[in-house]
Amino acid sequence: MTNINKKSLQGNILSFDFGEKRVGVAIGNNITNNVHPLETIETPKKIERYKKIESLLTIWKPIKLVIGYPLNDDGSESRMSLLARKFGEKLKNKFNIAVYFVDERFSSSEAEIKLKTLEKNLRKRKHIIDQVAAMIILDSFFENDN
Repeated sequence: MTNINKKSLQGNILSFDFGEKRVGVAIGNNITNNVHPLETIETPKKIERYKKIESLLTIWKPIKLVIGYPLNDDGSESRMSLLARKFGEKLKNKFNIAVYFVDERFSSSEAEIKLKTLEKNLRKRKHIIDQVAAMIILDSFFENDN
């Protein structure tokens, strides 16, 4: 009986690095804690963004969603913090999936550093940086044992 309950809590988790024009998406699994880049949603149009997210949710059937929460260096909220919170709340209400927020203060700069060593082409790097940031956010979520 314990295994059945425990197993129902296991599965895919999607992570989002929210931006007004681009949203990086990564996927992980809380059984293995492996994290992989998935996609960059590149549109400022909310309707298109949510259609794409709905498609990803249908395909991957995540049990949780993790959203990067961009704080200022001193830990205070910014305009982007409020937009990310609104984005997460919309996902929670629209798709009825648990949403968690993770401090992402340095995820984009960490992603840029990682990518500089792996990908020399600036154009390719720009396209996948948000996915790598989403991976870092999800890694942080796993490290904090959520």
